[in-house]
Amino acid sequence: MKITTMLTIASATAAIGLSPAFAKPDNENAAETSSGSGCLVRDANGAYHYDAECDWHLVVKRNKDGSLKFFSYQDKGQLPEDAPHPDKADKSSHPWPGCGADINEVTTPSGQYSSDCRYGK
Repeated sequence: MKITTMLTIASATAAIGLSPAFAKPDNENAAETSSGSGCLVRDANGAYHYDAECDWHLVVKRNKDGSLKFFSYQDKGQLPEDAPHPDKADKSSHPWPGCGADINEVTTPSGQYSSDCRYGK
């Protein structure tokens, strides 16, 4: 279940972030934003758990040709109580499908989780 959820979210992120725009912006600085809840959170052992209450925010900018110019994803969530929590803040940076750059993740001993990914300017 966790792997299926992770692959579904990664695929959706890739489709949003890297596919051609549905409508080309008239203004080169125009940005499409979206927010929601539900994301994957990383435990102390590197396993991912789905947090339905996790808040996420996405910003995508494209040029007049529809090419990706900027991509930013951020989320903040909480590990389940029964998931392994780190003894100290655990920071991780690694490639993530659809991100275009490395994703940066932080998990704290209290179980707070955050991640961010930025590509372009």
